[in-house]
Amino acid sequence: MKSVLIPITALMTGILLLMLGTGFLGTLIGVRGAIEGFSQIEIGLMMSAYYIGFAVACLFGARVIERVGHIRAYAAFASIAAAAAATHAAIVDPYSWVVLRVITGACLAGIYMVIESWLNGQVSNERRGTIMAVYMIVNLGGTAVAQQLLLLSDPGGFALFVLSSVLISVAVVPVALTTSVAPSLIPTERMSLAELYSLSPLGVVGALSIGLINGAMWGLMPLAAINFGYPTSSVALLMSLIILGGVALQWPTGWASDRMDRRTVIAVACALLIASCVGLFVTSGGRVGVFLAISVVFGGMSFVIYPLCSAHLNDRVSDSDRVSASAVLLLVLGVGAAIGPLLGAFAMRYLGDSGLFVFMGVVAVFFLVFVLLRMRDNPPVPSVEQSRFEPVIPAPVSTMLDPRVEPAGPAA
Repeated sequence: MKSVLIPITALMTGILLLMLGTGFLGTLIGVRGAIEGFSQIEIGLMMSAYYIGFAVACLFGARVIERVGHIRAYAAFASIAAAAAATHAAIVDPYSWVVLRVITGACLAGIYMVIESWLNGQVSNERRGTIMAVYMIVNLGGTAVAQQLLLLSDPGGFALFVLSSVLISVAVVPVALTTSVAPSLIPTERMSLAELYSLSPLGVVGALSIGLINGAMWGLMPLAAINFGYPTSSVALLMSLIILGGVALQWPTGWASDRMDRRTVIAVACALLIASCVGLFVTSGGRVGVFLAISVVFGGMSFVIYPLCSAHLNDRVSDSDRVSASAVLLLVLGVGAAIGPLLGAFAMRYLGDSGLFVFMGVVAVFFLVFVLLRMRDNPPVPSVEQSRFEPVIPAPVSTMLDPRVEPAGPAA
C-alpha cells in the first residue's frame, strides 16, 4: 500500500485541502442567502450556475491543460476559485453570486480534470481500484468534514468566505511542489446522446433524474433546513450525514447489484429514496434528530443511484466505448444538476419549503416507473456477463480511474 500511496501523496493532499475549502461553500451560500433574504429562485439560480460552469469546463477544460500543462492549469484554476470565494464576502448580491458560482464550477471541473488525469497516469491498471477507493475517501470524506467548518464563525459575516479562499489557495502548494512528472492528457471521443440512449435508456434517464435530485439537494437543502428553524450546527450535521450515508451504502449496494438483475437494485434504491423524501416531508420542522436520521437514508440512496446507472451502462457497452459513453452520461448528470435547483426552488416557492422534498420525490417516482417498465419489456443482462460495480465520483474524467476501463495510454 505504501508504494501505491507515496507517489500520489501530493495530489491527495491537494484534493483534501481543496475539498475542505470548497466542500462547505455551497452550504454556506445557501445559509447566507437565507440570512440576506434572497428568494428561493435566486438561491436556486446560484446553485444551477455552479453546474453550468462545471459542464462547460468538462467540454473545454482539457484544452487549457494541454496548452499550459497540469501544474500551471491547476494553479490558475485554484487561484481563480480562491478569488471567487473571497469575492462573495465583498459583493453580497444574488446576481453577482450567480456569476461567481459559474466561475467556481468551471474552475473546480478544471481542477478535477488535472488531478484525475494525473492520478490516471501515475498508477498501473492493477492498482487502479485501490487508487479510486482512496480518492473517494479523500474526496467525500473531506467534503463531509468541511461541513463542520461552518461552525467556526458566524455565516452572516465574512470570515467563512475568507477561510474557504485560504484553503483553496493553500491547496496549490503540494501540487506545485510535487516532484512527480505530470502526464499528457489522453484524448477521448464522445459518443452522441442518441447512441448512448440506444445502448442504455435506463442509464440516461437515471443520470438525468439523479442529477435533478442531487442538484436540488446540494443547492437547496441547507436553505430549507434554515427555514425550518434548525440551527447552523444542525444544517452542517445534516449535510455531513447525507454524504456519509452515501459513502456507507456504496459497497453493500454494489455487492448486491453484482449478484442479481442490477435494475432490481436500482428499483429498490428508488423506492427507498421515495420513502425518505416522504419521511423528510413529514418530519421537516419537527424533531431534528428524526429529520437527520432519515437524511442518512436519503443520502445513501441519492448517492448510490448514479454509480448503479453507470454500472448498468457498462453492462451494455464494449470495452472500447466505456470512456466515451461514461463521459456523455456524466454530462447528462450535469444537465440534470443544473436544472434541479431551479425546479426545486419553484417547488419551494409555491409549495412551501417542504416542496423541495415533493419535487425530489416526484422525480424519483417517475424514474422508478421507468425502471419497472424497462424490467417488464427487456430481459436482464446475465450476471456472468455483468461488469462489476465500482463507486463513481461525478467528475470530468473519473471514468479514467475506473478499474473497468482500459486506459488508452501507458500508466506510470
